[in-house]
Amino acid sequence: MTLREELKKPTKTKAQEEAELKRIQEQLEEEAECKKQFKASPIPPSTFQSRLKLIEEKQETRRLNVKEHSKALTKAIQKPFSFDERAKLRRSRSLSALDTKVEKRKDSNIKFYARPMPHHIFDPVVDEKAKEEEAYRQIKIKMRAEQLLAESDLPASMKRHAIHYTDGKIRKVIREENEARAHLTQEHTFTPAIKDYVPDYNLLHKQQEAAILERQSAKPTTIIEPFNLRTEQLAQLRQHNPRTPPLHERCDSPSLRATTHSPCLYTGVYEEVVQARPTVSSNLRDSATRQKILQEKKKAQLDYEQDLLNKVKALEIRKSIAEKSKALDPSLTVKAVTQQKLKEKIARQKLKELEYKEKLDDMKDKLKRSTFPI
Repeated sequence: MTLREELKKPTKTKAQEEAELKRIQEQLEEEAECKKQFKASPIPPSTFQSRLKLIEEKQETRRLNVKEHSKALTKAIQKPFSFDERAKLRRSRSLSALDTKVEKRKDSNIKFYARPMPHHIFDPVVDEKAKEEEAYRQIKIKMRAEQLLAESDLPASMKRHAIHYTDGKIRKVIREENEARAHLTQEHTFTPAIKDYVPDYNLLHKQQEAAILERQSAKPTTIIEPFNLRTEQLAQLRQHNPRTPPLHERCDSPSLRATTHSPCLYTGVYEEVVQARPTVSSNLRDSATRQKILQEKKKAQLDYEQDLLNKVKALEIRKSIAEKSKALDPSLTVKAVTQQKLKEKIARQKLKELEYKEKLDDMKDKLKRSTFPI
């Protein structure tokens, strides 16, 4: 870049002019939109009315009307049953008969005489017999309960400890009886066995240590018995019988290869184990598994990318919603909103200018450093 080009006034291209005009037009439109005032329509009075209660009252009145109407219809259709009339006649006859009986009793002056109480009621034998029966019944109940308890089986958890529990109970009863008996009797059957000598504890300790050492001492190893290994005799047999081919030659024969239990598979000592060749089915299986793994990896990558895109979209939507809510917030005035928007726009323009200046400075530094060809 020469000095002439640097001092030359920058001329704007057609595209730059169009972009500037477009920017100015957008700015004017934004200002006009910000200056617009809106008034919210009032809340309709129908929203404050309790419609649910009105509907419920209407339904209740309708239900009662329908019920009364249905009752009236059923009464109009209803006819009296023949047996109902018969029952009414019978009732009226019985009532009339009772009235006549009452009237007759009133007219007659017959006195009522009660029968005397029987003598056996006041006999004490009856009370004794009742008491005996009650006692017999209680004994029977107790015996039946004991029988059922003896026949019944305990639960699994209690069955394990049942024997120890019963033994302990029995021992406790015997001990208590012996203790009670001990204070009553003066003769004691128990005589303690007193030893006439003192044991030699040093000797006992030495014997114990010797027994422990004997237990800790290592056991003798087992002696292997001699046996006849027939594999050592194979070389001698081949020398005596040279017609029989060796084992590795016999395994290569096609007749033995076809058999499943051929000796070449179990050579062991003489030859190494032959590895199985890969078949067509095994190759296909391997390729299918590889393809499946690749597909799973691709799917995981796509899912990860989709998640990132969704997150970015969600952030953008949140920003737009926040801006819209700020614009529609009635608490903020229109002037405050416009001022805030203008401030944001001025800050953005300043940032763009700074970036542009930084780029120009970088370009100038590069030109100064570079050597121009003479």
